[in-house]
Amino acid sequence: MTTRRLRQSDSSSTTAAMASKKGALTSFDNIGDTTSLPDKLPAATEKSKLTWFTAAASLIAGLGFGWFVQKANVYIPIVIFRQMKMEQFTMMKIFLMATATSQICVTLVSVLKRDKYEKVVSAFSGCLPKGVVSSGFGAAILGSGMAVCGACPGTVMVQVGAGLRYSGVVLAGGLVGTILYILAEPVLSYRMDPLGRPSTRKQFLTTWFDMPPWKIAFPMALCLVALVALVEVFLPYTIDYPYPEFYYDQSNASLSNRTAFAKVIVRPIPFLSDHTWPPYACGIAVGLLQLIIVFALQDTLGSSTGWVTLVAGVIHAVLPNTAKKSTYTMKSKDGLINVWQIIYYIGAIAAAALAALSSNLLINPNPPIESFSAVRSFFGGIMILFGSRLAGGCTSGHGISGLSLLNTMSLVAVPFMFAGGIFTAFAIDGFHYGQNYFRVPN
Repeated sequence: MTTRRLRQSDSSSTTAAMASKKGALTSFDNIGDTTSLPDKLPAATEKSKLTWFTAAASLIAGLGFGWFVQKANVYIPIVIFRQMKMEQFTMMKIFLMATATSQICVTLVSVLKRDKYEKVVSAFSGCLPKGVVSSGFGAAILGSGMAVCGACPGTVMVQVGAGLRYSGVVLAGGLVGTILYILAEPVLSYRMDPLGRPSTRKQFLTTWFDMPPWKIAFPMALCLVALVALVEVFLPYTIDYPYPEFYYDQSNASLSNRTAFAKVIVRPIPFLSDHTWPPYACGIAVGLLQLIIVFALQDTLGSSTGWVTLVAGVIHAVLPNTAKKSTYTMKSKDGLINVWQIIYYIGAIAAAALAALSSNLLINPNPPIESFSAVRSFFGGIMILFGSRLAGGCTSGHGISGLSLLNTMSLVAVPFMFAGGIFTAFAIDGFHYGQNYFRVPN
């Protein structure tokens, strides 16, 4: 009799739990709720392996990123430097439009494919969560490095593909920065965040405000689109055209003259051979790549984790005993969540080369695309990778993906990243190290 009652009780509890779960899945207001997410990645995600399908998806995403970043000219060091000095807004336009597009895409996934959304949120929250101090301080170092070398972890690959001078130096600096962070990680992981790290529940605005993602993300995306449109109306991308047919002193030109000059050499419809495509259009294309990553890889767009995978693979091959002592390298050496970015890099390099070749900018471009000095490129490369790993993400990881998922640490990292970049850019210019590459020859 007692056994029967126990079985009935267990059966009732199971039925009630299933009904509760079903109700949660069908409730529109609960879509995207992250309160029940685990504090650790699911085992299936950690052990998933690379397949032909996931490899192809990674390659396609990398090809798209490399092509559109090159066509938007955001890989050019002086473009990023001038953005940090608030003299040019090409980078802001592609970044904000990519973020807004990604927000809309991810939010639609949370409504239509909640299981996919929850896996992505779980993967994002499980990738070495950071606290306020490390997120802010690391992002500030990243932004400062961007002003120094004119690149971020993702655009370095585009620079390499486009054949930019000293792009290999930035790449070398990035690898050194990654090694330095791996060496420092055991100490930084425990001492960098005296305030502690947020729990899974507190990592997202949806749980802070007890609201579904669409109620926050859609208004935020509309605000970003409106901001880009407003800037484009008053400061069209054509006035920032970086490839004049002859050397042209833009700093001494009036706004009206610059606009008239640009209209002569920029066609309104972007063809493959055009040097510049509208940055807002390229931003939309980059944001749409998020769908490929989410559905095929159950991950989000990012560019700095793969650097750790590259270095960890070398360490495991050369110093296997030393590598086994590092939990950080053990987590980063293999698995789909780490390896797919390597293929993504290959795609970005290849597409950037094709995009530059289509515009006759790969081999002996005229005028040449200038880079910063080798020393500046190297130390800037160290800063962007060390900072991005300390912050737990880069412009793609924290900026595009983190803001799309309404991650609280991303909301901390992005302002600090731009603050660090703006401060450093003005400091460099104040000490007369800024360079103007559009001088009229004597």
